[in-house]
Amino acid sequence: MKKANLASFALAATIAAGSTLAPALARAQGTVVQRDTVVTVKKDTVVHVRKDTAVVTTIVTTNRRTPAGSESVGASLARMPNYKTLTALLNEAHLMPSLRGAAPVTLFAPTDAAFAKISPEDMAALRADSVKLRDLLLNMIVNGKIDTREILKLKTATTMRGTHIRFGFENGHPEVNDQPIVQPGILASNGFIYGISGVIGMSGEK
Repeated sequence: MKKANLASFALAATIAAGSTLAPALARAQGTVVQRDTVVTVKKDTVVHVRKDTAVVTTIVTTNRRTPAGSESVGASLARMPNYKTLTALLNEAHLMPSLRGAAPVTLFAPTDAAFAKISPEDMAALRADSVKLRDLLLNMIVNGKIDTREILKLKTATTMRGTHIRFGFENGHPEVNDQPIVQPGILASNGFIYGISGVIGMSGEK
């Protein structure tokens, strides 16, 4: 085994053991990570760091383990990889605080693929009109926690904008305004997130 590979293997073993030598190594060739963090040192080497320590700069990903339902709707959404467009729009419209608060909410979240159906011209016009953007996003948020069982029973729900969205069931899948729910309910501390395949209220919707 080459010396470089031996060094990497030794450092990975040091991290896994939570050795007190790791911080010293960090100053020369690593980055400090917080306790109870899962890191990928190499693509095939995942280490659970149980105390403050260090990893080499070849880290691929760093993911803090968060118990399901411990974060708010806003914080949970920001961590999800397929909702970057919606997260950006909610921040632009200053609605993220409502999703990070204590008040219970349910968010019907279009995926990035859903927003990709919208023409660039329409998206630009939406972002340029703060009132239109805010109204569109408020139509995706319902006050209160709606779990999956309730969605199968409900006919409609009132959004934070004061409009109504309707629920249905087609081809074995629940729908919101004819848009299939493609991401089952994700539990957050203050509500639920459901991923949907279209943007309610814009072109590209069924």
